[in-house]
Formats: sequence, structure tokens, C-alpha cells
Amino acid sequence: MPRHLPLGARILLAVAAAGAIGALAVGGDTLRAAYDAQQGAAPASVRIAGTKKAPRYRYIFFSDKAAAKVASYGWNLIDVDSKELADGLPKGTRGLIWIGDYDNVHCSWEQSDAAITKKIKGMVGDPKVAGYVFSDEPDPFACRTAIAQHKSRSALIHSLDPAKFDVVVIDTNSGKATLDQIPMWVGVADYTGLNTYPCYYWTHPCDYAWIDKVIAVADKAKLSYWGGAQATDDGKEWRWPTPAEEQHMLNQWAASKQSGYLTFAWKWAGKTLSSRPGLLAVFKRFNKPPRVRASTIVVKAATASEIHYTFLSRTSVAFDWAGNARTIRYGRTSAYRAKVNARRASPAPFSSRGPFWEAKLTALTPGATYHYSIGGQRDHTFVTAPIGSFRFDVEADVGDSGNAKRVGPTQAAIASDKPAFVLVPGDLTYGNDNGQAAVDRHFKDVMVWSRSAAYMPAWGNHEWDTPADDLRNYKGRFAIPHAHGSPGAPSKGCCGEDWGWFDAGPVRFISYPEPYTDATLPGWRTAADPIMAAAQADPKIKFIVTFGHRPAYSSGFHAGEETLASILDTFGDRYSKYVLNFNGHSHDYERFRPIHHVVHITGAGGGSDLEPWGRKDTRTAYRAMHLEHLRGTVSPKEIRIQAICGPSTPDDNTVCRPGDVIDSVTIPAP
Repeated sequence: MPRHLPLGARILLAVAAAGAIGALAVGGDTLRAAYDAQQGAAPASVRIAGTKKAPRYRYIFFSDKAAAKVASYGWNLIDVDSKELADGLPKGTRGLIWIGDYDNVHCSWEQSDAAITKKIKGMVGDPKVAGYVFSDEPDPFACRTAIAQHKSRSALIHSLDPAKFDVVVIDTNSGKATLDQIPMWVGVADYTGLNTYPCYYWTHPCDYAWIDKVIAVADKAKLSYWGGAQATDDGKEWRWPTPAEEQHMLNQWAASKQSGYLTFAWKWAGKTLSSRPGLLAVFKRFNKPPRVRASTIVVKAATASEIHYTFLSRTSVAFDWAGNARTIRYGRTSAYRAKVNARRASPAPFSSRGPFWEAKLTALTPGATYHYSIGGQRDHTFVTAPIGSFRFDVEADVGDSGNAKRVGPTQAAIASDKPAFVLVPGDLTYGNDNGQAAVDRHFKDVMVWSRSAAYMPAWGNHEWDTPADDLRNYKGRFAIPHAHGSPGAPSKGCCGEDWGWFDAGPVRFISYPEPYTDATLPGWRTAADPIMAAAQADPKIKFIVTFGHRPAYSSGFHAGEETLASILDTFGDRYSKYVLNFNGHSHDYERFRPIHHVVHITGAGGGSDLEPWGRKDTRTAYRAMHLEHLRGTVSPKEIRIQAICGPSTPDDNTVCRPGDVIDSVTIPAP
């Protein structure tokens, strides 16, 4: 809010790297000039997505001396500190009264109970007084009694003037400290202001993902909150947002569960919002949506791309996509009859602005075909988890068609198989090598099959082991069935969804995680053991299949993981239904004879470049240096796996035509 330097700013200043500060000192004027140049007139189209009417409460700080001008732009709550100022406000506006702050140093109130009692009693029944703001960025970590003290003060306010509401504004610019404290404020005041300011001189564009995180935590805690719109520049850390950035932030808050919103600020640090006509045009449209005749309304077509879905159970699926479409309609026919509103993906992918959405469809019929439409787009169909015989495909080490020309033909070949689902055991996009555009392009490439067949992934090393990409881009795009977290998971994208399992027909499929640390795979063994035991005891389950990126056994470029091999060998000896494992990582095709009753298959032919062989292994049944995907056919009596020839490369040691079967194995039910 702040009538003082916000806690978030103090923390940022304390931890900022000296190099970054130095860069700002040298280039700050240039940066400010560049952003000033973008702040002129409003853009030709200022669209506030999804806004049908203005938020009920529209509050702006430090505006009492410009109340008439502020009111003309649509704010209806003015920051004042007395009854006299409130009574003099323009028609259509009311005062939100500041009644003193909380002191985080002494853990006490600046104004005594007696002082605020006298002040509030003089305003009871005044229609120009909307409510009271009684604290600005209290720190519950510095003051253990802060929450109790704020509850007590709120109770006092309501006992004096029960017809009005109260507001406390908390710091939401301090990383984990912010997220940890949000649930503490549930039930403390009528509304909690979330003063999220994500536009710094060193963030271009603003950190929209942080707003999504704050919203997600507040919604999960069921906090009654007002969103915070940054409209300020202190010439040091915070910068003016551009009109497009302001519009984006307002859209995010409009899509949340906010009860109102606050704007910081009309005037602060010697700067005034009145000097930013582009920003004011955005706020005016948001605060005062234009009234137009129905015949003149132009509805922008909903967009949805990167569409894919996963099985959550035999009776539920989760759809994920990017674009401005917010709903999915579905049913057994194209009449649909059911609709689900999507939620923003969490964690938020960052490969592009998206936005990214996820919708969970439940109470479905197993083994059934459904029609669906996202955002009113054309009809497609999907299938729920199969209950009898079925077909599935496998590919790993894929990439995108912009950087690997063989990705496209491979995805088309998979689509022609018409599988119920596709296992993709890791190294999905190579975004860490080829840039973030490769991530989005991959999810567009696979839409030839991912709109009608479930995309069932496991993570590979290229999803997490370099700073250029991380698991937020992947965990944010999938809902892993029966998801489990793993010890040692990277902090970015943490926590949960490192592996999971699902049933299809007579098969239980169990993924395994990346070996983040030495504790990861032993942790998976402990958690997966009862899942295997339950499948072994279930008469409806005839087979257990595992899949993950790293090989337990390999004569390819990457040797087998000894810890993983030991774990899978133990499971093979313990559970007779466990018969098959799929992996990638070594860019080749290789099938092993059963090892401890388990057939291990490397199927890393999704489209990325091949890699040379390593040492031979006498247990290898067949291997080929060629791109391929795997086609699986399942019945209660057997699983048949075929390696299907893919596009040729200069590194091939096997001659085949695309679509040929280059290897096959049939595994009978134990």
C-alpha cells in the first residue's frame, strides 16, 4: 500500500545481486526512457478479457486531493482519513478511512483502541464512509501476536460500526514468506488486500506467474481478497507497466475470485498516474466497461492450442491447453450436455504467455468415446481409459518439428495407429537446448494425436537438469494420475507429480521418476511397492508395466542405471504380473530378453537425433539404430509390442520403410 516502503521491496533490496544493481545504475535512465516511450496514448484495442461489469469495489491509494478526476476514471473508493474528507467526495464515490497502522518493530498499534473508538463513533451511519483500512503490511513472522491482535481490532471495528466493512493489506511481494502467510489471514478482516507489484526494472515483461501463484494460494485458503494492480514508478525498483502489461494484470485479477481490487497509486514517490494517459485508458475501460447495443457487440473467437489430455482414473480425465478459451463442453454426442470451467494451470508454464488452462472431467463412463469442444471450437472426440482389449503407442526423446524435421512424420505415424493413449517416457521437447519456442511447438506437433488419445508422460533429464528449462513447463501442462512427489525434486516445479500410475484394461502402468538425487529411486521403490502388490492381488489386473526415462539396461550411448536395475529386478522376482518396462534416454531401439521376468525395451525414436552404440550386452534380443515408435496391442491373454520403422537418418544401421515392423515380441499373461 504503502504508506512506508513495502516489506517486499525491503527484502528484494536486501537480496539483490550487486551486479544487477550496478546494471540498473548504469542503464536505469535508458530503461526508463524506453518504457516512457511505450506509455503514450492507449493502444488501439484495450480489451479486458472476461469482464462483463466492473468489480464492485474499486479502490485507489493517495487520491483524496484528486477525487473528482479519479472518479471520472471509474474508481469508487477513495483513500481518505477523516469523515470530513469522505463527506466531500464526488457522487458515486465513498471514502475508505485509514485509521492508523500496525508497528512491526514494537508489535503494537500506532493508534490505541480508545483513539480509533472515538474516530469511528463519529462516522457511524455516514453513507459516504464505506469502511476502514486498519493495517498495512503487518508481519506475522516478526510479530507472533499479529494475527490475534488484528482479529481483536477487527472485532472492535465491527462492534462500533457493524454496517461497514474493514480491510487489511498484506505484503505479497516476498516469495515464500508471502505464500506462507496468506492462509494466516483467513477470517481476520472482511477483505484482505493483496498488494502484488510484479513490474520491476529488471523484469520484462512483468512477472505474471507470481500473480497466478498468489491467486492460487489465496483461493485454496478460501481467503476473501482484493487483487492489487500496480500503477507506479519509484525510479529505483518498480517501473511503470505498459498499457498492455496493465491490461494483462487486470485480466488475471478479473479471472480470479477477488471481491474487488485496489490500485497503487494515484500519486507516490513524486510520480502521478495522471501523467500516464495510456494506463488511465486501460483503467477507465476496466472500471467503466462501455455499454453498447447487443447488435454491435463483437465477440472475439476463443482460442485453444497445445490441446492434450491425460487419464486420471478409469472414469476421469484432465484436459490442458493454451489460449483464451476458458470452458470445455463434452458429452457422448456432439450435443455435449455438460460443461466445465477450466482453472489456470499450476505451476504456470513459462514457455509463452499462454495463458494455460486445465479442466478435469469426472463421472465418465470407462472405455467410452466422448465428444468435446473447447471454447466453442469444432468438435473432437476422446476416449476414456479402456476396459477390454486396446492399442497404445510409445515414443521418447521427441523434440519439435522446428528443430528436428523427423518429429512431424513420427507424430503422424502414431496418429494413424489410433491408440487409446501414448506413453512418452521423457525428453519431451528439448526446450533447454532449443529455446522456449520449442516447448510450445512440441505440444502443437503432437495435436495430430493428443486431441483424441491420452498423452501419458514421464519426465526426462532434459525437462529439469539445466537452468534453461524446468519442470514448471511440464507439471503445469499435465495432471499426473495418482500423482506422487519424489525426494530431491528440483525446487522449480516442486512439489508433487514426479510419477504416478493408472489402469487400462487388464494392465497397471506405473511410471518412475528421474534420479534427482541418490534418495529418489529408493523413495520410489518404497512408494511403488504397495501399488504393485495391490495390482498383483487384483484378479482384474493381468499385467504390470513400468515406464520412465532412464534405462535399467542399455547397450546404447547411455548405460543402464544400476540402482534402477536392482529395484526393477526385485519387483520382477516379487510380482509375477510385472513383465514389461519401457524407457528412453539412449537414442536407439533395443529389446532385452526377460531379466528377472521383465522385458526391457528402449524406444527413444520420437524424432531427435540418434546416438552411437555403447558396449554390447549378451542379454540383448534385438537392437536397431533407427528412429521408431512402439505399438502395443493388449488383450487379457497377452501384450504384443511392435517396433514400427520411422523416418530414415544418415546414422541408420537398419534399412526399413516407414511403417514396417522391425521387431516384435509377445508377452503372455503370467
